[in-house]
Amino acid sequence: MKILAIDTSTTHSSCAVMDDNNIVGDFSINQSMSHNEILLVMVDEMLKKLNIDIEDIDLFVAVTGPGSFTGIRIGVTVVKALAMALNKPIVAVNTLEALSFGVFADKKKIPLIDARGERVYYGVYEGINNKNIVAPALLTIDELLEEFSDKGEFVFVGDCVNLYKDRILENKNFETTPACLNSCISKNACVIGKQKYERGDISDCFSLSPEYVRLSQAQRDLENKGK
Repeated sequence: MKILAIDTSTTHSSCAVMDDNNIVGDFSINQSMSHNEILLVMVDEMLKKLNIDIEDIDLFVAVTGPGSFTGIRIGVTVVKALAMALNKPIVAVNTLEALSFGVFADKKKIPLIDARGERVYYGVYEGINNKNIVAPALLTIDELLEEFSDKGEFVFVGDCVNLYKDRILENKNFETTPACLNSCISKNACVIGKQKYERGDISDCFSLSPEYVRLSQAQRDLENKGK
């Protein structure tokens, strides 16, 4: 089975191909060009180098967020278009799940995605099965660090970890991961996507949608009162 995963949920545009159980190609770029400008070029170039036709892809994996609203929409739209044109199945993978999947640690894992304004999307995962134990949510970085300050040891991974590294490491129970793990989302999504496909957790062009995580109504009300 050949699987193509596409991720545009963060500042990285990335795509990867898995053939059976092996990642045979991946392409990641982090620059000022928009996802819309670079994504299809990346996919085309990678498949050419692998000598794989797009028609040979058996399963498409869309990384559906949370993250950049515009970026997610671009990635999801491209996957939908390809899958519809080729009549192939789709699997959706959460960005936070894909980020934490690449971290092998005994500690619980907190993947972070920059939501701007010192806000972050986060979740909590644990174990070799990468079980989600705290659902994806949105907090300021200081609220997040306070929330988990006395709840044990955690490893932080994500595109904004370096931005907040000093604050994170003020707690001796917190540690961070190398920035290179931030570009592994599409590769991890291939593996997760295959697992979900084998469990029958499959989407289609009509059911696939972005995963947006927003402030709770209570938080929005509180912010509005302060204006």
